[in-house]
Amino acid sequence: MRRFSLIFISLTLVLLTACTERYDFKTNSGAPRLVITGYVCTEPGQYAINLSKTGGYFDNDSLKDVPKAEVYINGEKLTPNDTLPCQYLTRTNFCAKSGDRYRLEVNIDFDGDGVKETYTAEAVAPSTVEMTNFALQTFSNNPDGSLFPLSTMVFFHDPGDVPYYYGAHLNLITMRDSADTYKNYRISNTASKYTTNMFDAEVIKGKDVFYPAYTVGRRNFLTPLDTITVYPYDTIVVELNCHSYDYYQFLRNCQDASGSANPFFMTPAGPIVGNIKGGAVGAFGVYTVSRRRATVPYKENTWKDEEMELRFGKNWREKFPAQTE
Repeated sequence: MRRFSLIFISLTLVLLTACTERYDFKTNSGAPRLVITGYVCTEPGQYAINLSKTGGYFDNDSLKDVPKAEVYINGEKLTPNDTLPCQYLTRTNFCAKSGDRYRLEVNIDFDGDGVKETYTAEAVAPSTVEMTNFALQTFSNNPDGSLFPLSTMVFFHDPGDVPYYYGAHLNLITMRDSADTYKNYRISNTASKYTTNMFDAEVIKGKDVFYPAYTVGRRNFLTPLDTITVYPYDTIVVELNCHSYDYYQFLRNCQDASGSANPFFMTPAGPIVGNIKGGAVGAFGVYTVSRRRATVPYKENTWKDEEMELRFGKNWREKFPAQTE
Protein backbone atom coordinates (compact mmCIF):
# COMPACT_ATOMS: atom_id res chain seq x y z
CA MET A 1 0.00 0.00 0.00
CA ARG A 2 2.94 2.34 -0.34
CA ARG A 3 1.39 3.82 -3.45
CA PHE A 4 -1.56 4.97 -1.36
CA SER A 5 0.81 7.32 0.48
CA LEU A 6 1.52 9.15 -2.76
CA ILE A 7 -2.17 9.50 -3.47
CA PHE A 8 -2.80 11.11 -0.11
CA ILE A 9 0.06 13.58 -0.22
CA SER A 10 -0.78 14.48 -3.80
CA LEU A 11 -4.41 15.19 -3.04
CA THR A 12 -3.54 17.50 -0.19
CA LEU A 13 -0.36 19.26 -1.25
CA VAL A 14 0.22 19.62 -4.95
CA LEU A 15 -2.64 21.96 -5.73
CA LEU A 16 -2.79 24.19 -2.69
CA THR A 17 -1.43 27.71 -2.46
CA ALA A 18 2.08 28.47 -1.25
CA CYS A 19 1.26 28.95 2.43
CA THR A 20 -0.75 25.87 3.35
CA GLU A 21 -1.22 23.54 6.27
CA ARG A 22 1.22 20.65 6.38
CA TYR A 23 -0.28 17.24 5.65
CA ASP A 24 1.30 13.92 6.56
CA PHE A 25 0.46 10.52 5.20
CA LYS A 26 1.05 6.89 6.04
CA THR A 27 1.77 3.66 4.24
CA ASN A 28 2.23 0.03 5.11
CA SER A 29 5.59 -1.31 6.31
CA GLY A 30 8.99 -0.41 4.87
CA ALA A 31 11.73 2.16 5.34
CA PRO A 32 10.45 5.74 5.18
CA ARG A 33 11.17 7.76 2.04
CA LEU A 34 11.41 11.48 1.60
CA VAL A 35 8.49 13.12 -0.23
CA ILE A 36 9.04 16.43 -2.06
CA THR A 37 6.17 18.36 -3.67
CA GLY A 38 5.85 21.91 -4.93
CA TYR A 39 5.75 24.23 -7.89
CA VAL A 40 6.46 27.76 -9.06
CA CYS A 41 4.41 29.88 -11.45
CA THR A 42 4.78 32.58 -14.09
CA GLU A 43 2.54 34.81 -11.96
CA PRO A 44 4.36 36.80 -9.23
CA GLY A 45 3.81 35.36 -5.79
CA GLN A 46 5.26 33.26 -2.99
CA TYR A 47 5.50 29.52 -3.61
CA ALA A 48 6.32 26.58 -1.39
CA ILE A 49 8.29 23.37 -1.48
CA ASN A 50 6.86 20.82 0.97
CA LEU A 51 8.85 18.01 2.59
CA SER A 52 7.30 14.99 4.27
CA LYS A 53 8.01 11.30 4.62
CA THR A 54 6.32 7.94 4.29
CA GLY A 55 5.76 5.71 7.28
CA GLY A 56 4.06 2.55 8.54
CA TYR A 57 0.27 2.75 8.50
CA PHE A 58 -0.01 1.77 12.18
CA ASP A 59 3.23 3.51 13.22
CA ASN A 60 2.54 6.49 15.49
CA ASP A 61 6.07 7.79 14.87
CA SER A 62 5.48 8.10 11.14
CA LEU A 63 4.16 11.66 11.54
CA LYS A 64 7.36 13.11 12.96
CA ASP A 65 8.81 16.03 11.03
CA VAL A 66 11.63 15.41 8.60
CA PRO A 67 15.06 16.88 9.45
CA LYS A 68 15.83 20.48 8.55
CA ALA A 69 16.95 20.96 4.97
CA GLU A 70 18.51 23.47 2.63
CA VAL A 71 16.26 24.09 -0.37
CA TYR A 72 17.24 26.00 -3.51
CA ILE A 73 15.59 26.95 -6.79
CA ASN A 74 18.15 27.93 -9.43
CA GLY A 75 20.64 28.54 -6.64
CA GLU A 76 18.34 30.88 -4.69
CA LYS A 77 17.89 29.62 -1.13
CA LEU A 78 14.34 29.27 0.14
CA THR A 79 13.28 30.37 3.62
CA PRO A 80 11.81 27.93 6.17
CA ASN A 81 8.19 28.66 7.02
CA ASP A 82 8.07 29.66 10.71
CA THR A 83 4.50 28.45 11.12
CA LEU A 84 4.55 25.30 8.99
CA PRO A 85 7.50 22.97 9.62
CA CYS A 86 8.95 21.14 6.63
CA GLN A 87 7.83 23.87 4.23
CA TYR A 88 10.23 26.20 2.43
CA LEU A 89 9.14 29.45 0.78
CA THR A 90 10.38 31.48 -2.16
CA ARG A 91 10.57 35.27 -1.92
CA THR A 92 7.17 36.95 -2.10
CA ASN A 93 7.63 38.27 -5.65
CA PHE A 94 9.00 35.11 -7.23
CA CYS A 95 7.99 34.84 -10.87
CA ALA A 96 9.02 32.16 -13.34
CA LYS A 97 9.68 33.12 -16.96
CA SER A 98 8.34 31.10 -19.87
CA GLY A 99 11.07 29.13 -21.59
CA ASP A 100 13.45 29.19 -18.63
CA ARG A 101 14.57 26.03 -16.86
CA TYR A 102 14.15 25.77 -13.07
CA ARG A 103 16.20 23.41 -10.96
CA LEU A 104 15.07 22.37 -7.50
CA GLU A 105 17.75 21.15 -5.09
CA VAL A 106 17.10 19.78 -1.61
CA ASN A 107 20.04 18.99 0.68
CA ILE A 108 19.07 17.01 3.77
CA ASP A 109 20.44 14.32 6.06
CA PHE A 110 17.28 12.28 5.77
CA ASP A 111 18.74 8.94 6.88
CA GLY A 112 20.53 10.46 9.89
CA ASP A 113 24.01 9.21 9.01
CA GLY A 114 25.60 12.65 9.36
CA VAL A 115 25.95 13.18 5.60
CA LYS A 116 23.49 15.28 3.63
CA GLU A 117 21.86 13.69 0.61
CA THR A 118 20.94 15.72 -2.47
CA TYR A 119 17.64 15.46 -4.30
CA THR A 120 16.96 17.37 -7.51
CA ALA A 121 14.29 18.01 -10.11
CA GLU A 122 14.10 20.20 -13.20
CA ALA A 123 11.21 21.77 -15.10
CA VAL A 124 10.93 24.20 -18.01
CA ALA A 125 8.28 26.92 -17.72
CA PRO A 126 5.75 26.59 -20.56
CA SER A 127 4.32 29.49 -22.51
CA THR A 128 1.08 31.07 -21.33
CA VAL A 129 -1.99 30.29 -23.41
CA GLU A 130 -4.51 33.09 -22.97
CA MET A 131 -8.15 32.35 -22.34
CA THR A 132 -9.93 34.27 -25.09
CA ASN A 133 -13.38 34.11 -23.50
CA PHE A 134 -15.28 32.67 -20.57
CA ALA A 135 -19.02 32.19 -20.13
CA LEU A 136 -21.51 30.73 -17.67
CA GLN A 137 -24.00 28.47 -19.37
CA THR A 138 -27.10 27.05 -17.72
CA PHE A 139 -28.10 23.44 -18.38
CA SER A 140 -31.83 24.13 -18.28
CA ASN A 141 -33.84 25.32 -21.27
CA ASN A 142 -36.86 25.96 -19.05
CA PRO A 143 -37.31 29.75 -18.63
CA ASP A 144 -38.99 29.10 -15.26
CA GLY A 145 -36.32 26.66 -14.10
CA SER A 146 -33.38 27.16 -11.78
CA LEU A 147 -30.21 28.91 -12.89
CA PHE A 148 -28.15 25.97 -11.65
CA PRO A 149 -26.25 23.93 -12.50
CA LEU A 150 -23.95 26.21 -14.46
CA SER A 151 -21.23 25.12 -16.84
CA THR A 152 -18.08 27.23 -16.95
CA MET A 153 -17.27 27.39 -20.65
CA VAL A 154 -13.60 28.12 -21.35
CA PHE A 155 -12.55 29.34 -24.81
CA PHE A 156 -8.93 29.42 -26.00
CA HIS A 157 -6.75 28.77 -29.04
CA ASP A 158 -4.06 26.13 -28.86
CA PRO A 159 -0.93 27.66 -30.45
CA GLY A 160 0.05 24.38 -32.10
CA ASP A 161 3.81 24.97 -31.97
CA VAL A 162 4.46 22.40 -29.22
CA PRO A 163 2.21 20.15 -27.12
CA TYR A 164 0.53 22.02 -24.28
CA TYR A 165 -0.69 20.35 -21.11
CA TYR A 166 -3.74 22.16 -19.77
CA GLY A 167 -5.52 22.36 -16.48
CA ALA A 168 -8.02 24.68 -14.83
CA HIS A 169 -8.63 25.98 -11.31
CA LEU A 170 -12.05 27.09 -10.07
CA ASN A 171 -12.43 29.95 -7.58
CA LEU A 172 -15.54 31.49 -6.05
CA ILE A 173 -15.59 35.02 -4.63
CA THR A 174 -18.44 35.13 -2.12
CA MET A 175 -19.31 35.76 1.53
CA ARG A 176 -20.49 33.43 4.25
CA ASP A 177 -23.37 35.71 5.31
CA SER A 178 -24.48 39.32 5.11
CA ALA A 179 -22.19 40.30 8.01
CA ASP A 180 -19.11 38.89 6.27
CA THR A 181 -16.94 40.36 3.52
CA TYR A 182 -16.34 38.91 0.07
CA LYS A 183 -13.52 36.36 0.07
CA ASN A 184 -11.84 34.21 -2.55
CA TYR A 185 -12.40 30.47 -2.06
CA ARG A 186 -10.53 27.95 -4.18
CA ILE A 187 -13.04 25.21 -4.90
CA SER A 188 -10.47 23.06 -6.76
CA ASN A 189 -8.35 22.67 -3.64
CA THR A 190 -7.35 19.03 -4.18
CA ALA A 191 -6.18 16.97 -7.13
CA SER A 192 -9.54 15.19 -7.30
CA LYS A 193 -11.32 18.55 -7.78
CA TYR A 194 -8.78 19.97 -10.22
CA THR A 195 -9.54 19.76 -13.94
CA THR A 196 -6.97 18.54 -16.45
CA ASN A 197 -7.78 18.32 -20.13
CA MET A 198 -9.43 15.09 -21.22
CA PHE A 199 -8.31 15.49 -24.83
CA ASP A 200 -5.05 14.42 -26.43
CA ALA A 201 -2.56 17.22 -27.05
CA GLU A 202 -2.26 16.27 -30.71
CA VAL A 203 -6.03 16.30 -31.29
CA ILE A 204 -6.39 19.99 -30.43
CA LYS A 205 -3.05 21.10 -31.87
CA GLY A 206 -3.51 24.53 -33.50
CA LYS A 207 -7.29 24.54 -32.97
CA ASP A 208 -9.86 26.59 -31.09
CA VAL A 209 -10.98 24.83 -27.94
CA PHE A 210 -14.37 25.20 -26.23
CA TYR A 211 -14.20 23.33 -22.95
CA PRO A 212 -16.71 23.00 -20.06
CA ALA A 213 -14.06 23.05 -17.36
CA TYR A 214 -16.39 22.88 -14.33
CA THR A 215 -19.99 22.45 -13.31
CA VAL A 216 -21.05 24.84 -10.54
CA GLY A 217 -24.03 24.02 -8.36
CA ARG A 218 -26.04 26.27 -6.06
CA ARG A 219 -24.14 24.64 -3.20
CA ASN A 220 -20.55 23.50 -3.67
CA PHE A 221 -18.27 21.32 -1.55
CA LEU A 222 -15.20 23.12 -0.28
CA THR A 223 -14.20 20.32 2.10
CA PRO A 224 -16.07 17.19 3.19
CA LEU A 225 -17.40 19.18 6.17
CA ASP A 226 -17.94 22.54 4.47
CA THR A 227 -20.12 23.76 1.63
CA ILE A 228 -20.48 27.19 0.03
CA THR A 229 -23.72 28.55 -1.42
CA VAL A 230 -23.55 30.64 -4.59
CA TYR A 231 -25.64 33.83 -4.69
CA PRO A 232 -26.27 36.61 -7.21
CA TYR A 233 -23.39 39.09 -7.47
CA ASP A 234 -20.91 36.37 -6.51
CA THR A 235 -18.02 35.99 -8.93
CA ILE A 236 -16.90 32.73 -10.52
CA VAL A 237 -13.25 32.76 -11.58
CA VAL A 238 -11.59 30.16 -13.80
CA GLU A 239 -7.83 29.94 -14.29
CA LEU A 240 -6.49 28.26 -17.41
CA ASN A 241 -3.13 26.64 -16.61
CA CYS A 242 -0.35 25.22 -18.76
CA HIS A 243 1.91 22.77 -16.92
CA SER A 244 5.41 21.50 -17.40
CA TYR A 245 5.04 17.94 -18.72
CA ASP A 246 6.33 15.92 -15.74
CA TYR A 247 4.18 17.83 -13.26
CA TYR A 248 1.12 17.47 -15.49
CA GLN A 249 1.68 13.71 -15.62
CA PHE A 250 1.97 13.69 -11.84
CA LEU A 251 -1.41 15.43 -11.52
CA ARG A 252 -3.05 13.02 -13.96
CA ASN A 253 -1.68 10.05 -12.02
CA CYS A 254 -3.07 11.50 -8.80
CA GLN A 255 -6.48 11.98 -10.38
CA ASP A 256 -6.52 8.46 -11.78
CA ALA A 257 -5.51 7.03 -8.42
CA SER A 258 -8.23 8.98 -6.58
CA GLY A 259 -10.99 7.88 -8.97
CA SER A 260 -13.89 5.70 -7.93
CA ALA A 261 -12.45 2.75 -9.83
CA ASN A 262 -10.02 2.15 -6.96
CA PRO A 263 -11.30 1.52 -3.41
CA PHE A 264 -9.87 4.02 -0.93
CA PHE A 265 -7.44 1.64 0.74
CA MET A 266 -6.49 -0.36 -2.34
CA THR A 267 -3.34 0.01 -4.42
CA PRO A 268 -4.08 2.10 -7.53
CA ALA A 269 -3.89 0.59 -10.98
CA GLY A 270 -0.70 2.45 -11.91
CA PRO A 271 2.26 4.09 -10.14
CA ILE A 272 2.39 7.75 -9.18
CA VAL A 273 5.13 9.07 -11.46
CA GLY A 274 7.23 12.02 -10.29
CA ASN A 275 10.42 13.75 -11.39
CA ILE A 276 12.43 13.91 -8.15
CA LYS A 277 15.90 12.40 -8.57
CA GLY A 278 18.00 10.94 -5.78
CA GLY A 279 15.55 8.45 -4.28
CA ALA A 280 12.75 10.71 -3.06
CA VAL A 281 9.17 10.62 -4.34
CA GLY A 282 6.95 13.50 -5.42
CA ALA A 283 7.16 16.15 -8.12
CA PHE A 284 8.30 19.69 -8.88
CA GLY A 285 6.84 21.75 -11.70
CA VAL A 286 6.07 25.11 -13.28
CA TYR A 287 2.69 26.33 -14.51
CA THR A 288 1.13 29.40 -16.09
CA VAL A 289 -2.09 31.29 -15.39
CA SER A 290 -4.65 33.00 -17.62
CA ARG A 291 -7.65 34.13 -15.61
CA ARG A 292 -11.20 35.25 -16.45
CA ARG A 293 -14.31 35.82 -14.35
CA ALA A 294 -18.07 36.20 -14.60
CA THR A 295 -20.71 37.51 -12.19
CA VAL A 296 -23.54 35.20 -11.16
CA PRO A 297 -26.87 36.69 -12.36
CA TYR A 298 -30.18 36.56 -10.52
CA LYS A 299 -32.91 34.23 -11.80
CA GLU A 300 -36.30 33.57 -10.30
CA ASN A 301 -36.99 30.14 -8.81
CA THR A 302 -33.33 29.63 -7.95
CA TRP A 303 -33.16 30.93 -4.37
CA LYS A 304 -35.83 31.01 -1.69
CA ASP A 305 -37.02 34.40 -0.44
CA GLU A 306 -35.61 33.74 3.02
CA GLU A 307 -32.20 32.95 1.52
CA MET A 308 -32.15 36.19 -0.44
CA GLU A 309 -33.28 38.11 2.64
CA LEU A 310 -30.47 36.58 4.69
CA ARG A 311 -27.90 37.70 2.12
CA PHE A 312 -29.31 41.04 0.92
CA GLY A 313 -31.78 42.16 3.62
CA LYS A 314 -35.56 42.50 3.78
CA ASN A 315 -35.67 44.84 0.78
CA TRP A 316 -33.59 42.51 -1.34
CA ARG A 317 -35.87 42.81 -4.39
CA GLU A 318 -34.89 46.46 -4.71
CA LYS A 319 -31.44 45.24 -5.71
CA PHE A 320 -32.98 43.30 -8.62
CA PRO A 321 -35.49 45.74 -10.17
CA ALA A 322 -35.76 43.77 -13.39
CA GLN A 323 -37.11 40.83 -11.39
CA THR A 324 -39.64 42.76 -9.30
CA GLU A 325 -43.17 41.50 -9.85
